[in-house]
Amino acid sequence: MKIHTLFTGVANTHLIVTAAGVIVVDAGMPHQARRIVNAIRNLGRAPGDVRLILITHGHIDHAGSAVALRHITGAPVAMHPGDVRLTATPSLKIPPGRTPATETLGAMLRACGGIIPLETFAPDVALADGQSLREFGFAARVIHTPGHTAGSISVLGDDGALFVGDAILNLVRVSFPLYWEDAGVARASACKIRALNPRVVYSGHGAAFDLHALDAFVGKHCG
Repeated sequence: MKIHTLFTGVANTHLIVTAAGVIVVDAGMPHQARRIVNAIRNLGRAPGDVRLILITHGHIDHAGSAVALRHITGAPVAMHPGDVRLTATPSLKIPPGRTPATETLGAMLRACGGIIPLETFAPDVALADGQSLREFGFAARVIHTPGHTAGSISVLGDDGALFVGDAILNLVRVSFPLYWEDAGVARASACKIRALNPRVVYSGHGAAFDLHALDAFVGKHCG
């Protein structure tokens, strides 16, 4: 398995290349589908090799090109049912900010949310906690890690690679999400992620980081 990370406007899209095909983790902002497909071609694979478009949560920077990517590749879109409400309408959804500064920014973004609407969709595959992804050629399982959104998920590969979406960020440093629907649940999810003992963590925002960096952050919040 090889992992390639592509910055798609605001967040990361992770391309997981296996012997069985390609898994796309998060679809980026709107109008990023062609860029993602070109990256897949540059890896020596074809659009038809995509087995699954996996959305870690329903915000526009992670789900914005899901419909277009599904149209180009023919691959199903998978997401947790808890976030179907977020992709059912085109308006921008930003949860409350973790700090007054992020809340102010979030309010400004919400006010301008109609500028780039989300192309609405319902997932083809409803993901559940503990679900295996082997049927899609990916030796991994789904971990429900809510808090940022109710339907946020992480994906743990058998090789110890963990994809966390926005459950944990690595912008200036490893941290909680800037926005969250439920602070207490988000903190519990961070502890849940630490308990998985991942070898490497791939965030929706920022560079990948190792277990040592995860420990340095989560250790302050988990008993």
